[in-house]
Amino acid sequence: MKALTRVVTLDSGSQARIVDIRANLGVGDATLRVHGLSLTVSRETRDRVRPAIRNSDLSWPEGVVHLTASTAHPRSDVDLAAAAAALLVTEAVPARRLTATALIGELGLDGTVRPVPELRTRAIAAAEAGFIHLVVPAANAAEARDVPGLTTVPVACLNDLVSWLREGPTPAGRPESREGASPTASWSPEAWARLSPTAVRAAAVAAAGGHHTLHVAAPGTPVLLLPRLIRALMTDLSDTEALEASTWRFLAGEPAPDRSEHLRPPGVSLLPDDTIAAVARSLSRPGLLTLAHRGVLTVENLTEFSARIVEVLRPALEHGTIGITAAAGAETRPAGARMVFTARDCLCGSVRTKTCRCTPAQRARYLARIPLWLLDRVDLFLQEVTVA
Repeated sequence: MKALTRVVTLDSGSQARIVDIRANLGVGDATLRVHGLSLTVSRETRDRVRPAIRNSDLSWPEGVVHLTASTAHPRSDVDLAAAAAALLVTEAVPARRLTATALIGELGLDGTVRPVPELRTRAIAAAEAGFIHLVVPAANAAEARDVPGLTTVPVACLNDLVSWLREGPTPAGRPESREGASPTASWSPEAWARLSPTAVRAAAVAAAGGHHTLHVAAPGTPVLLLPRLIRALMTDLSDTEALEASTWRFLAGEPAPDRSEHLRPPGVSLLPDDTIAAVARSLSRPGLLTLAHRGVLTVENLTEFSARIVEVLRPALEHGTIGITAAAGAETRPAGARMVFTARDCLCGSVRTKTCRCTPAQRARYLARIPLWLLDRVDLFLQEVTVA
């Protein structure tokens, strides 16, 4: 089992950076090992996260939890993201609400979430990077509440985060729909302003024509806003289509949508850590491809996916269906979603291009991970470069 969470942190020059925290469960004693951070931060994170989980009456995974950060940095604000990854790796909490979510906060040994400095700077960077939810210490919540397009989730302790991840209400926050806000509320003038005119035109074409889209952009570009806009521009489902979508959700064990949302096209996200089983599922339970039928499927960070997972998407791209084969028989299911593939144009996690350390050769090798057959089946290719 693998897990991925994100944190918006500040480097030594107070520049915001998106850091990925990946978790893997290994064989051995029930311990925590932290990799990729500075020695001091690694030691402090290890010494806080495990006691915080145990003192919150949560079970520690049976085995060695390896946490790896994508970028080293000098601050100890990754505790909340690290704890979420450790809980996620053993399925103690579900992953769905962590899609397009960033977590910021330092943990106390008793599980309390301590405030962090310069939260507003981080919140603005999170919104610019396309995150929908931002989990913050309750003491800092007021600093981030007025950032456009971002739903703030204030947590006072680790148990507040666990409750929210288990589909509980947002603690002291705003009401939210399946994607963080209603389709109309999401598109305030401030939200529109964060998209380039080219991206808006691409969204309109994709929504009207049912086209698949590949969006390659520099780190910090709000790529996750594109699929949200495509879904907002799509017309409502008919009663028959809405009933079909509700049936698939019921078979998958998903909660029914709100009454105001039941005619809206579904929105589903596919992450690099999702398995083939999650994408296709079984004869008795539909997977993510079927749940996204007649809606939008966001394939986030395409270059981080394994070739096997990407290959599973081929029949859906070509025919709008997916075949399920098992010992009990075979079945063809609908998978006709508008797919939006997002990819960064380099490995660097820097929000601003001027701080990027990647060479042109490294960028080319990174983008070469996108298979040629997929490029042939994508109708719209949008590439944006941030020069700020």
